[in-house]
Amino acid sequence: MKVIVLGLDGLEVRLVKRWQLRGLMQREWGIHDTYLVCRGGEPIYTPIIWSAFLLGRNPSTSGFTFKRLLMERMKVGYGLLYPLYRIRVALFSNRKLGLRKYMMKLGLFNLNRIKREMRNIERLPNELKEETLVAEAERLGYRVWIKEFPSYNDEKVAELRAFLGEYFYADFRERLKLLEEIYLFSIELLKEAVEMINENDLVLYYSPLIDYANHMLYRPKKPKPMLYLSIFYRRINRLFESISHKLKDTAILIVSDHGYDPSKHDHSRYGFWSSNVNLKMKPKYITDFKSIILDLLMK
Repeated sequence: MKVIVLGLDGLEVRLVKRWQLRGLMQREWGIHDTYLVCRGGEPIYTPIIWSAFLLGRNPSTSGFTFKRLLMERMKVGYGLLYPLYRIRVALFSNRKLGLRKYMMKLGLFNLNRIKREMRNIERLPNELKEETLVAEAERLGYRVWIKEFPSYNDEKVAELRAFLGEYFYADFRERLKLLEEIYLFSIELLKEAVEMINENDLVLYYSPLIDYANHMLYRPKKPKPMLYLSIFYRRINRLFESISHKLKDTAILIVSDHGYDPSKHDHSRYGFWSSNVNLKMKPKYITDFKSIILDLLMK
């Protein structure tokens, strides 16, 4: 059976239920836990969670951790001053001192350099890529298409991730403008993914739209941002409903890597999943999907 994975970063199950988004719920749906792959209380971070999805195991056992990615970012951003940053971490741990914005003004910390290098900084090493769902499916003779997928081959998405925080509390119109651009990018990528299912057995699609919308608009006590948040959720719901009719002989698996906790303005530990076919094994953890997808391919 052909399989298409529709990765929706940050899809919050409570909002899917509240707004009764049947296109996202499909035939069966549920939640899965992602926190088990966050080593030692590290944050729930997109490339780490999706790498666990692809590997079917905790990437931290091979050294692919949030701390490692953060240090690589700082190495690129600080350049020759990186040793001084290490001294600062040794003295003050990760306590925020508010110095970076001043260093950026002085040209001592280069965010643009990080944006350019994000695709390399947060990508699985080649030896770990050989253990992924992609590599295993290809070894079994299946044809695989994957594009802009975090930790694997994301480029534009990785660059967006580097400056996302700048927009969390930007002018409301600026937030909506960026989200609209990401929505259009997501549509074009989805069109390409749907076309690719004809000549492939497994297609892996990803969109960061909902996660960004959560960060910028999920304000439960503010009607206007919540209205626009619901609009983006409903647009994605209609979009996925429309393609499901074109993929009648294909297993459609919708997966999010986490949800969103508006009280903390941060990611929550439970991701959403749904399927248009009955799954023999229901995913409890983010690491369960690799074996589930391989099982679907073999049907």
